[in-house]
Amino acid sequence: MYAAIRKAGNRPVEVVLETGMAYLPPGLRAWLLTSYDDIEFALGDPRFRKELDKAMAVFGHAGQDSVLYDNMANNDPPEHTRLRKPLNGAFTARAATARREDVRAVAHRVLDRVAGKPEFDLVEDFALPFSIEVICGLLGVPVADRHTFSSWAQTITSAASRDAIQRDAGLMASYLRDLMAAKRNSGDEDVLALLAGHPGVTEREAVSQAYALLVAGYETTANLLAAGLLALDADPAVHARLWADPALVPGAVQEMLRHQSPFNLSLYRYVSEDVEVGGTRIPAGSIVFLAFAAANRDDERFAAPDAFDLDRPGGDHIAFGGGVHNCIGKHLARVEAEVAFEALIERCPALEIRTSRADLEWKPSPTFRGVRHLLVGPGPAEVTR
Repeated sequence: MYAAIRKAGNRPVEVVLETGMAYLPPGLRAWLLTSYDDIEFALGDPRFRKELDKAMAVFGHAGQDSVLYDNMANNDPPEHTRLRKPLNGAFTARAATARREDVRAVAHRVLDRVAGKPEFDLVEDFALPFSIEVICGLLGVPVADRHTFSSWAQTITSAASRDAIQRDAGLMASYLRDLMAAKRNSGDEDVLALLAGHPGVTEREAVSQAYALLVAGYETTANLLAAGLLALDADPAVHARLWADPALVPGAVQEMLRHQSPFNLSLYRYVSEDVEVGGTRIPAGSIVFLAFAAANRDDERFAAPDAFDLDRPGGDHIAFGGGVHNCIGKHLARVEAEVAFEALIERCPALEIRTSRADLEWKPSPTFRGVRHLLVGPGPAEVTR
């Protein structure tokens, strides 16, 4: 679809949501932005709003009743600033770097579980448990609860029935509320304790903030690891070069973020007044989605955009969005991906994909882009450390 839009001039187009997204009903008409310049413009223009309460009147849907959506992702300044400020210190580049050895230990611990196996599922056996352990460790979720936590998050972000989504959302909200109550005044230094004890954040907001960090913090990272390996597999020479020189990993991760864009579509925006984008008038009250995956393949921004290039200058992509709503976890996400690939290179020197392209099953999510399973082998050598 994105290629067809580019061929037609890469201008904003009207689309209809066939299946709906989270709190957005099916059949909703919306605008889709696909060019890098248009999306960069929208990310920095305050007429593109995120306030959930006001957006619900446009959606014609009572999504604001869900406790899980009252977070910084669904608010504009000054509320967005108030909600984000308590968390900023935990997600700086310095904080992410300080956690690098802890993240490395998680990666090797997860790989230990598949040591000696002739093959394993990169998604189910490595990417998901690795990313969920990292984000749950940062949040302060007990180890014994992390599998259940992951199951709830998978349901909430999937194309499951509305009843199933509401059920698991309620279970997660109740769990987070009880856990943060226990952490209040506990002296713990994790993110949930920080939220629970902050005087400027209500209980409802704290629960919603924790949910947003969890889902954004593990789903996208897990998807990036599998999609990144698929991109390498498409060019054996590139794969071999990276496996032979781990110093290339940071640049490779930047290119994976651009080339694979684990966030396919942004969360909604709505326009507060008429606005012209790329020569097209978008009326006030319209819903707008930003196609980050399309922008990161825009041939007016990137030379040979469909090629995976280890030597491409990094950092120019918008995989993490931009403006005030740029991803708060971007530094940690890069550290996680770098550490994961470094561990795979070290522990699985002959790693190859065993799932054929024809058998790949992509997750039915318009927001997150990832495969359900990816069989790879051989597994890591037996643990000798």
